[in-house]
Amino acid sequence: MNADTVIIAVTRAGARLAVRLAAELRAAAHVPAKFAAEAPDATPYTATLLDEVRTCWSNYRALVLIMASGIAVRAIAPLIARKTIDPAVVVLDESGGFVIPLLGGHQAGANDLARRIAVITGGQAAITTASDTRGLPALDLLGRDSGLRIADDSALTHAMACLVNGDLVGCFVDPALPDTRRLMIDHGADCPNLEYVDDPVSLTDPRFAAAILVTHRQIDDLWQALRVKGVRYLPPVLAVGIGCRRGTPVDELHAALHVTLADAGLDPRCIGVIATADIKADEAGLVALAGQLNVPLHVVSCSELAALDAARFSPSAALTHFDLPGVAEPCAVIAGGGDLLVPKRAFQRCTVAVALRNHATHQPSNVVTSSPALPAAHPSGVLTLVGIGPGDLSHLTYAAHAALRDADVVAGYRVYIDLIRPLLQSWQEVIVAPAMGDEIGRARQAIAVARSGRRVALISSGDAGIYAMAAPVFEILRDEGWTGDHPVVDVVPGISAFQALAARLGAPIGHDMCIISLSDLLTPWDVIERRLRAAAQADFIVALYNPRSRGRDWQLDAALNIMRTHRPPTTPVAFGRNVTRTDEHVTLTTLAAADPSCADMFTVVLIGNSQSYILGDRMATPRGYARKGQVILEEAAADRHDAPIPGTQRDYPVTLINPGNLSAVVIGGGAVGERKVRGLLNAGIPVRLVSPTATPHLAAWADAGLIVWIRHEYEPGDLAGAWLAFAATDRREVNAQIARDAAATGILCNVVDAPEEGSFHVPAVHRSGGITIAVSSGGAAPARAVALRNALAQWLGEGEVEGGTLNVERWNVEH
Repeated sequence: MNADTVIIAVTRAGARLAVRLAAELRAAAHVPAKFAAEAPDATPYTATLLDEVRTCWSNYRALVLIMASGIAVRAIAPLIARKTIDPAVVVLDESGGFVIPLLGGHQAGANDLARRIAVITGGQAAITTASDTRGLPALDLLGRDSGLRIADDSALTHAMACLVNGDLVGCFVDPALPDTRRLMIDHGADCPNLEYVDDPVSLTDPRFAAAILVTHRQIDDLWQALRVKGVRYLPPVLAVGIGCRRGTPVDELHAALHVTLADAGLDPRCIGVIATADIKADEAGLVALAGQLNVPLHVVSCSELAALDAARFSPSAALTHFDLPGVAEPCAVIAGGGDLLVPKRAFQRCTVAVALRNHATHQPSNVVTSSPALPAAHPSGVLTLVGIGPGDLSHLTYAAHAALRDADVVAGYRVYIDLIRPLLQSWQEVIVAPAMGDEIGRARQAIAVARSGRRVALISSGDAGIYAMAAPVFEILRDEGWTGDHPVVDVVPGISAFQALAARLGAPIGHDMCIISLSDLLTPWDVIERRLRAAAQADFIVALYNPRSRGRDWQLDAALNIMRTHRPPTTPVAFGRNVTRTDEHVTLTTLAAADPSCADMFTVVLIGNSQSYILGDRMATPRGYARKGQVILEEAAADRHDAPIPGTQRDYPVTLINPGNLSAVVIGGGAVGERKVRGLLNAGIPVRLVSPTATPHLAAWADAGLIVWIRHEYEPGDLAGAWLAFAATDRREVNAQIARDAAATGILCNVVDAPEEGSFHVPAVHRSGGITIAVSSGGAAPARAVALRNALAQWLGEGEVEGGTLNVERWNVEH
């Protein structure tokens, strides 16, 4: 199973709790083999607990241990390495009353996981991290969403201890970074022992037990004096614009950049982006430079550059050769959105300029502006909701590729991150959500990171707007009073799973269709059931999402049964699991044979309408309800050259060829309905019977699969998909309603107790030796028509015929 979290139990009660938590957290559950019968969805283990923990340690990002804390400590002690790579470890008792994050409270997310578990069990999360218990900022997480990195030689543990113990901590934030200063002030609001200074040198004063520095400038000498007690944050605020001649090697570009930054007193570790014009997008040296620095290469379109005023930048040869105001300076300004820090430096084969990166004014690269953006009052980036398609990267759109390429941060559920990981760059930050079901948490985090000024790509499989991340994002924005910016939100569509499955099958969605999720986690089942019945009655092609999980194993069976009451048993049904991925599996079957166990949460179920058909190993649906039976006139009328006069009645039968392509619905399960059904079956026409009761013959035909029996009183939707309708109940008002409904939808209708209300009647027919005899009274006296037909048959020497039935190979209908 695809899971980031494993829950390990050691007792019988713990095994039951493990299974419950696994379903809620979408995690794996491992229980002792002797309790496997009580936890059928769990993985049994026979090894010792120490061996089981050791096996899971490197395979999962979080371990939930349902056992005594002492046992847990002894189990994990030999495995602990360092906080940056160790998994989260949470311990709880078998009743779930106390949930303790034992390891990785901040960096590995154990604190948050413990809180989630406590909500499920109704217990209490025993958070022991000092910063959490006292409401203090965690220095190792501070500013991480904004891209702040901590210098490797920082005294992080010492500074955090001083902050918690109340020792005086000094903090300097470069005055050129007002947004970052506001961030630090907001996070440190509850720290009375945190003092802000305007001069970084003052942090060397012994009265400061610890020091915090945030700057993009080179402070090597000062840092030598502070690093034993200091934490240095490196903000990615430098936007470097570079223009170069074709073929300039990466070493030459790197040397030019080093000289430029050194002369300006800027720290190269604070480069946030390299920018160039799109005419240089494939320049090998520039691509390699961005890779070496682990930062994005931002490509600025020539149209965007041409829209700028050349007078604002240093003279450039690009104005003469390409009609552009320049490359280095304007690209730096556009990519950074802030002020130009270092004007263009010209080297032998390249030019370099540096701008201060202001996240508040970032715009997507395809937005044309007439001038460099002005600083905004609050930082705001861009949140792009990206549909990555069904899984195979060849089905990813160009727009999705571009959104992923341009993002500073890529966030999403682990399974989806793994699918697009080959496209990610080493400089991009990746936020992996371990739990598939925590959509609200992912949405909030992505919005917060974007508001800090970064470009965030929040990914969803398929299309972001179909049962995916777009909805929770906009729900949160609505609740927060979002007005269209802060952050800017873009949505990039993707190929949905039902489209991928449809392509594999051929042409199953040739007519109207709908998508219904069977998950009742957010939608009550009675609402889902009403939608299923409406879709079945309206004869929609139906795609079912979230069809079946370990905790929801009956809904798909119920949905298929609803469809069976309104569709022929031969209706095509397809199960598509992980379509386009390496473990793709597609099963094509019929509604009668559909097995719910074929589906799980990675499966889409596609159900055809009454006209859909299987062709080899493919499935198709016609584009409409065309009258598929070919209508021809009998020989008696073949020699007539006069055109029929509208409104007049033809006195000859009409023969329908290939009647098996038609469909009929008979409403009424009594003797009259039985006669109608018998005649239709003899003619080879598929039949649906609508009636709460039925004669023994009708019931037997339904049991044998010869007809579809819908066991309820007539409803208007019961006519959907039929070409012929027979109102054969013993209730006058019901038959009248059927006639009206049929007329409104263009369906031919025969009304047994009031022929004048219908649009056709059934003549008495006899065929033998290539001769067809049809006797009709226009519906006024059907018994007399049958008697006359029988007499004619006897006169021809054919003996008795079955009165009132359609015992012929082709069915004749007089209009």
